[in-house]
Amino acid sequence: MKTVQFVAEALGDASYLVVDGDTAAVIDPQRDIRPFVRAAREHGAEIRYVVETHVHNDYVSGGRELAALGAEVVAPAAGKLEFPHRPVADGDVIDLGGAKLLVTAAPGHTYEHVAYLGVTPSGEVRGAFTGGALLMAAAGRTDLLGPEHTEELTRLQWETAQKLRKLVPAAADVLPTHGAGSFCSATGTDLGRCGPMAAELLRNPALTAMSYEEFRALHLASAMPIPGYYQYMAPINRRGPKVYGEPPRPRRLTPAELEGLAGEVLVLDLRARADALAGLYPGALAIEESGAMLAYVGWLVPFNAPLVLVTYDAAQAERVTIDLFRIGYEQVRGFLPAAELPRAERVTPASAEELAAALRSGRVPVLDVRYAQEHRDEPLPGARPLPFDLAPQWAREVRGPVYVVCASGQRAAMAASYLARLGVDVRPLIAGGAAEVRRALGAGVG
Repeated sequence: MKTVQFVAEALGDASYLVVDGDTAAVIDPQRDIRPFVRAAREHGAEIRYVVETHVHNDYVSGGRELAALGAEVVAPAAGKLEFPHRPVADGDVIDLGGAKLLVTAAPGHTYEHVAYLGVTPSGEVRGAFTGGALLMAAAGRTDLLGPEHTEELTRLQWETAQKLRKLVPAAADVLPTHGAGSFCSATGTDLGRCGPMAAELLRNPALTAMSYEEFRALHLASAMPIPGYYQYMAPINRRGPKVYGEPPRPRRLTPAELEGLAGEVLVLDLRARADALAGLYPGALAIEESGAMLAYVGWLVPFNAPLVLVTYDAAQAERVTIDLFRIGYEQVRGFLPAAELPRAERVTPASAEELAAALRSGRVPVLDVRYAQEHRDEPLPGARPLPFDLAPQWAREVRGPVYVVCASGQRAAMAASYLARLGVDVRPLIAGGAAEVRRALGAGVG
């Protein structure tokens, strides 16, 4: 039994190809299925199964794309998928011809969640495909279905971890779907994408906590916001997403075509923040390409809105179009290299010293757009705490001039572009964040 991992860096998620002889299964496939198809071909195998651990909240599954090529979709019965599939529950077996995938109920991240134990013909458990149950040094979030479900799901997640402790040998690999960069992970810490159960027994709070109460306190300690697009993913995945065959490719526009589309589309500038703010197309949003880009898009851009991309080159446009496709943004009308923009405006950055002076004088408001948990953990005295993930709710109440700060400059730049398109006079700190402003405040004392 061979296992190949595929990581979608834009989401912080992994998919797996399991090969046994000429039979292959893909576990938790991303929507761009081309890497799986190529890898199966290289191993001389046919993809006969699509295996889902749960109904995904953070991306559109590639299951139906693979089903269109002849694979059978296998998914938890309690997920109630509305298209042809094989429903499975605790104790069911998927026979790969020699090796097997043993289904074990693993609720917590979602109610219907299952894990799959990879079992060799001799009966040895070689690995556990844990989806959003056990992650690397963490467990999947249990608050995604709303506060009314969090307590029950957290207890189920704890019970699932204790169950997997007994089922997965120390030498077997833990092979999760969610990892660092995924907003489905309770921590987001980068401690690898997979590894032996022995390591998790020493470091994973779901396995090291002495009681449920201790695990609960650790697991729910850092409440990260939920990306705005998540609310659309499970319904799409349950209903069955549209099958494309190939991911869309963006068309290169001319400057005149961009001008003609300006009233119909939202323009996203994907360049590094300093480059984008130095020459931003009027009304564009600056959302630089990064590991958290899709979450930022989900908060600032209405779901599946028609888009035009401003990029460095065609390669970036194609890469980001595929990433947007992964989360259901299917209306990229085209792209334009930044060097060809017909018009551009500058959003002038500010320094930490300028923000410190503004906080001391109180004459110009400073907006702190870090997340609410960051405001609680390390407040910036005198700044207005306005969480980035709630920008559409508070932005229209802002009157300039204002300064904007976050933790590193990335969210400040995006928030500044969002405010600028509303006509607000705004200056963001894009090379540094709240920590630098606090140091500047301290340096200015006396």
